[in-house]
Amino acid sequence: MIRNRIVTQLMFLLMLFLGQNISYGTTVIVEQADSLRQIIQNKQGEKKINAQLELAMLLFENENSEAKIVAQSALSDAKQHKDKSILMQAFFILGRIAHETNNINLSQTYFDSALVLANELDDLWFQSDILLRSGINQHTRGDHLEALQSFNMSIQAGRLADNFRAVGASYSMMGTVFRVNGLYDRAIEYIIKSRLNYEKAEYVEGYAWAAYLLGRIYADLQLNEKAMDYYKQSLATYEELAKDDQNKSGVVICYEQIGILNLKAGNTYEARKNIEYTLEIHKASSSKYGISNAYKNLGRIEYASGNYALAEKYLKDALEGKTDVGDQLSKPSIYQYLGLCYLNTGRTNEGLDMILKGLDQAITNNQKRIQLDIYSELSKIYLSLDKLEKAMDCQQQLINIQDSMLLGAVNIKMEQLQGIYEIDAKNSQIEDLEKQNEINRLTMQHHRTSITFMIIGILLALIIAAVILFFNRRLRQNNMQLAEANAAKDKFFAIIAHDLRGPIHTQTAFLDQLHQEFDSLEKNELKKLLKLLVSSSENISDLLDNLLLWAQSQVKKMQVNTRELELKRVIQNTVEKLQQSANLKQIAISLDTDNQLKVLSDANMLQTIIRNIVSNAIKFTPRGGSINVKTFASAQNEVTIKITDTGLGMDSEKLNKLFDISSKNHSEGTENEKSNGLGLILVKDFVEKNNGTINIESEKGKGTSVIVTLPQA
Repeated sequence: MIRNRIVTQLMFLLMLFLGQNISYGTTVIVEQADSLRQIIQNKQGEKKINAQLELAMLLFENENSEAKIVAQSALSDAKQHKDKSILMQAFFILGRIAHETNNINLSQTYFDSALVLANELDDLWFQSDILLRSGINQHTRGDHLEALQSFNMSIQAGRLADNFRAVGASYSMMGTVFRVNGLYDRAIEYIIKSRLNYEKAEYVEGYAWAAYLLGRIYADLQLNEKAMDYYKQSLATYEELAKDDQNKSGVVICYEQIGILNLKAGNTYEARKNIEYTLEIHKASSSKYGISNAYKNLGRIEYASGNYALAEKYLKDALEGKTDVGDQLSKPSIYQYLGLCYLNTGRTNEGLDMILKGLDQAITNNQKRIQLDIYSELSKIYLSLDKLEKAMDCQQQLINIQDSMLLGAVNIKMEQLQGIYEIDAKNSQIEDLEKQNEINRLTMQHHRTSITFMIIGILLALIIAAVILFFNRRLRQNNMQLAEANAAKDKFFAIIAHDLRGPIHTQTAFLDQLHQEFDSLEKNELKKLLKLLVSSSENISDLLDNLLLWAQSQVKKMQVNTRELELKRVIQNTVEKLQQSANLKQIAISLDTDNQLKVLSDANMLQTIIRNIVSNAIKFTPRGGSINVKTFASAQNEVTIKITDTGLGMDSEKLNKLFDISSKNHSEGTENEKSNGLGLILVKDFVEKNNGTINIESEKGKGTSVIVTLPQA
């Protein structure tokens, strides 16, 4: 029957997606095959047989002959090995290979043998796979009711074995059976079930195939917009998969159906783009069948666009390709459109002959739907030629074929509908039982765990109480840290907004004055202005250094590189850089340092500590005062640095807030130098990072002493 041949064509497409094929690029397949051949050559026993089975599965779609030889060798070895599991797999793979070569009866014989062994082994996983393949064979032969029963048994075994991929494939095939028989609502329901099981199996390609099938159903129902949505869903998934394995078979079937939908909608531009893309893919894979299909579709598109000469060329190329691959089913529609091209270019007799040739082929193939299309076209042609009798004959043939199709559909449904609904009812009962069993299992589990939960609840309450207490303490600490961080942030922005902006504005004003009055300024005045600019720049530079160091310290990005340092040399180098500032205020700096003292400290941090303390002493010591820097070894392996000035000093209230970053009460220097308090905060931070201590002694009007201790080397 023609239905069987059509189904065979459909099954060829289906096997591209439902098989357990390994979708790798050609290079990867070749490498894997070579690796398996080496194992077969060098190993014996079970390892050799498993490698043979794996190689046969890898090759069976493209290299049937070698796959068959390898699988038969594995079967022979498995019989000698007397391992039922391996024997079962060998029968199963041979069944797959026989199906691929359209030897359906031999394929089913192998599957029956595999199923007997799977039942003996109680291997539900393989049972579900074998029953699925048996159902596909039965569907290919047109035995729809038997196929449905096999798919149904596959679903039951697959559920018990959690073989969701086989369950999804079985639901997909059941949906296809319903679609073939015109039961579209049931077909949609089963394909949706298929998608859900493919999701459980995380089988993305199966999910895409289910979307494609839904598109075909809605296209049959003339719901083209919904069909287009599903084709695009399927296409998006296949395109993602093709990025990894370079296998564009799924992409091409989606573009083909999208192109046909666009053609039906009259959008020939988009249809042409879609089909030209399929042609490009088929040419890349050297698929004669695919190339001829693309030419046939392009011919239809160009005919619809009125490009009859180009349509004729495409259709002739398609006809040649179909002849090469022996595809008789596609020829009637090619002859039909070739004839229409001839008619539209004034070759009436040739056109009629070609269309009648297509009709004869469709009758030979028993393709009733194509016969309907051709008789409809012939009726219009004969009317235009005033051949009323022939036009009437065509109309009568249309009626006869429609009656035949309707009667055939009714007969199919009458024969199979009862069986289909019985299977449906059985499925529903099984699902209800499974739900009830699950409810019972959960109830028993609930009773068993209630007491455990009570005990755990008491323990959890104690643990939660302890955790709450712990986190409450942590929260208080975090709040304190957050408050400090906010204060630091406010301080940072305040310094930038006021202490940094002020000197920069002052410097800008000086520069502007210098620019405006440069020619009129005397040398002494110019020198004075430049001196002020140098002083301002030094202040800004020091402030920026402190800001940068302090910011790095706050975000924990500053590493402490402790090493042995000669204390006297570090102090001399640092004080030397500050000597000019001291000289400007006529302040004497004296050093009383021990040549032998060495400390363990970070060199940069130690320089910053000394620089900031001495800078503060210069800032708050009146003109003509003095600063003394003294070092000495103290108890417990420590070195003390004591920096004493004869400056303004501080009262106890100010002394207590000296290291408080949130404090905004900062005094100016003896000659109105700006102070922001950041220097001493940075000093304290760096001293502590170097495992030292800092202490300040001061009395208002009597000067200040800053005492720093660091570990002795």
